[in-house]
Amino acid sequence: MKKKTTYDIVLFTILGVLAFLPILQEHTHLFKVKPLWGVVVEAEKPHLDLDSYVSGQCQRQAEVYLSQHFGFREPVIRIYNQYLYDFYRKTYNEEIVPGKDHWFYYQQNVNDYYGTEMYRWQSTAEEARATYDYETRLMWKLREVLHEYGVEYLVFMAPEKGFLYPEHLPKRDFDTTTVNAREYYSAKFDQIGFPYIEMTKWFLALKEADTIPYSLIPQAGAHWSFSSVLAADSLFRFMGSLKGEQLPTLKIGPLRESCKETKEGDRDLEKTLNLLRELPHKDDKLYDAEVTVVSDSTTFHPNVLFVGNSYLWRMRFYIPFEEVFSYSEFWYYNSTALFGQDYSQSVSVIERDLLQKLLEADYVVWFTTGNQMYKTSYGFAERALTRLCVSDDEVNEARAHVMDSLACDSAFLASLNPEVLSDENELTIKLWQVSDQLIFDDPEYYFPVLAGDSVPTVRNPRAPELMAIRDIKRDTAWMKVLKCQMVIKNTDLDNVLKMEVQNVLNNRPLMRDEEDVFSKEVYVESLVRDMMEELRNKPVLVEAIKEKAEKKGRTFEEQLEGDARWIVNDKIERGVIKF
Repeated sequence: MKKKTTYDIVLFTILGVLAFLPILQEHTHLFKVKPLWGVVVEAEKPHLDLDSYVSGQCQRQAEVYLSQHFGFREPVIRIYNQYLYDFYRKTYNEEIVPGKDHWFYYQQNVNDYYGTEMYRWQSTAEEARATYDYETRLMWKLREVLHEYGVEYLVFMAPEKGFLYPEHLPKRDFDTTTVNAREYYSAKFDQIGFPYIEMTKWFLALKEADTIPYSLIPQAGAHWSFSSVLAADSLFRFMGSLKGEQLPTLKIGPLRESCKETKEGDRDLEKTLNLLRELPHKDDKLYDAEVTVVSDSTTFHPNVLFVGNSYLWRMRFYIPFEEVFSYSEFWYYNSTALFGQDYSQSVSVIERDLLQKLLEADYVVWFTTGNQMYKTSYGFAERALTRLCVSDDEVNEARAHVMDSLACDSAFLASLNPEVLSDENELTIKLWQVSDQLIFDDPEYYFPVLAGDSVPTVRNPRAPELMAIRDIKRDTAWMKVLKCQMVIKNTDLDNVLKMEVQNVLNNRPLMRDEEDVFSKEVYVESLVRDMMEELRNKPVLVEAIKEKAEKKGRTFEEQLEGDARWIVNDKIERGVIKF
C-alpha cells in the first residue's frame, strides 16, 4: 500500500510539473524554441473593466491574446501542421497548395494553369476581356504621355510556376471557357506595339532544352531562384534598346551550390507552412554564382521606378541594383514605396509625389507575373495618367465632391462601423479613402479629358517645374553648388531646389552661376547632413547609435553627426565620393 502511494505521488508530481511547464514557458520563455516564420500581427492585451466585460470585448481580446502567447505555442503548431501534411497532404494555409513529390504552389498558380483564376477577379469572360481592353488602352495612353517627357513605360511578366512545372501539380479539371490574362494581354500588346517581356514561354524553352542545371523555380518556393539573373540581363538589355542606350551588363561567374541563407529564401513556401521537420528536396537543384555588374564611361545608369510584386526581391537579392541604376524605387503592389540603400526605407505610396516620381524616371516598369495580370496594374495606370493630365486642384475638387455625396448617402453611412460614425476624424478619413478609390477606379468618368481612345491633350501645370528639378538633379556640378547653398542658407535641399527652379522658370540669375559658392569643406558639410538623414531613417542603426551615444556620454544628435561624418570621410578616402 505504501509502495502504491509513493508511485501515486511521483506520478501526480510528474503530471503537475508537465501541466505547469506551459505556464512557466509562457511567462519566462525558459526553453528556447524555434520561432514561427511569417508576419505576426501582435494581439492586443485584454483590458478588463465593467464595460468591456459586459460587452464581451475583454473575453474576445483574451482569447486572441492567449492563443498567441501560450507556452510552447511554436512546437505545438509545428506538430499539428506536420500531422496535417503527413496524413492528409493538407496545409493550414489555404493559399499554399501541396503538389506531387513535395512540390508546393500558390493557389493562384494552380488556378491559372487549370483556367479558373479569372473567376477570382471577373465573373465572365466578356467582363474579363472588357477589363483587359480598358487597362491596355489606359496603359497605351500613359506610355504616349510619358514619351513626351522622355520616359519609357514597359511591362515585365515573370514566369509562372504552374505552367513551368505542371507535372507536379495536383490533379484538377480544366476550364476552357475562361480568358487567360497573360496570353490576352500579350496579344493586345503585340497588336498595339506596346513594349513588354513575357518570361513564361522563354523559361519553358529553357526547361525543355535542359541547358540550365538548376531549378528555374524551386520545388518548395514561390519565386524564381538564380534564374532571375538571366531574366534581369534580358530586362536590362531590352530597356536599353527602347532608348538606344547601353545599360550595365551582368557577368556571371562559375556555378556553385547555394548557401544555407539562399536556400532558405528559395524555400519560402515550405517555411511559411512551419512544419516540424524539413521535407525531402531530391528534385531541387539550387545553385548560384557571383554576379558582377560591368559598366564603363559610356554606360547609361538610369533612374527606374518599379511597380509590382515580390518577384523583384529575388532579382534584387542577386544583383546590386545600386551599380545598375543611378536611382530606383520599388512600389510594392502600388501600396508601399521602398527606396534608399537596399530599399531599407519605406513609406506609403500615397505619401510620394506620383507626378514627380514619374517625371524623374527614365523607365517605369510594371513588374508582375502572368497570374497577377488578372488584377491589372493595381490602380497604377489610372492614377499615373490622371496625375500627368489633370491638375492637383481638379483632383482635390472631384474628391471633395464625392466626399460630400457620400456623407449624404444614408445607405453608405449605414454600412460603416458605428465607431467610425461616432468619430468625426475617423469618418473624414474613411470618406477620403472611399472617394479617392472611387475616383481612380474610373478616372475617365470623373475627368472626361481622359476619356476616349486618343491621347489626352491637357497636362498637369506642375509638370514644367518638376521637369526643371529633374534637369537640375541630373547635373552633377549644379547639384554640388546647390548642396553648398543648402549649408550657406541653412535650409534643406528641397527649398534650395524650389528657389533655383523659380530662377530657371522666370529667367532670373541662377545660384549655380554665383561665384565662390562651391568649396570642398562646405560640400562635405552638406554630405554629412544628407548622411545624418539617411541614418535617421534606418531604425536598426538609430538604436545602435543611441546605445553608442549612451556609452560615450553624448547626445544622440552628437553621435549621429559623428557617425555620419566618419562614413562620409571614409567614402572620400576610398574614392567613392569625388570632388
